[in-house]
Amino acid sequence: RRRRDPAPRSESRMNENWRPIPGYEGVYEVSDLGRVRSLDRIDARGRRICGRALRPGITRSGHLQVNLCLDGKRRWTYVHRLVLMTFVGPAPEGMEGCHGNGRPADNRLANLRWASQSENNRDRVRHGTHHEARKTHCPQGHAYDSFNTYIDARGRRCRICKRENDRVRSARKRARVHLTREEAIA
Repeated sequence: RRRRDPAPRSESRMNENWRPIPGYEGVYEVSDLGRVRSLDRIDARGRRICGRALRPGITRSGHLQVNLCLDGKRRWTYVHRLVLMTFVGPAPEGMEGCHGNGRPADNRLANLRWASQSENNRDRVRHGTHHEARKTHCPQGHAYDSFNTYIDARGRRCRICKRENDRVRSARKRARVHLTREEAIA
């Protein structure tokens, strides 16, 4: 069978750098542009298998995954992790793959780095992709604006709700003190 080139060559793909994926040497390669391909090889039954570009699957979060097979075991792997492991090295302890521009499908080496979970979350807030950063109002419907918002250890808080909660808490405390004085008198 004749092997087809999966996509026409563009200027950027002509300079594409391919390297073998650690642990899958001789079977799979990944490029610095985030593409993954299998290599020509002979399988366990002696059949010749033509290499091809792998078509990634997309997760709900928008990340790309490919299904890699070695010794009969299949494993779904994130493409951004493959690019980082191959071109940068294994992930340092406690680090995860971080997309510099906030687009999880952009797996170019220039867009990726190892970062801590907190750095990755700060990037998500900066890009506007963090689920909490997109909220414009508190659960009671008060606007998150510069006058009504403060930050504490738990995150962003509404000043109006805090005032109301403090007022209710103070009223309950006064009621308890009043009841204990009446019980002491009786």
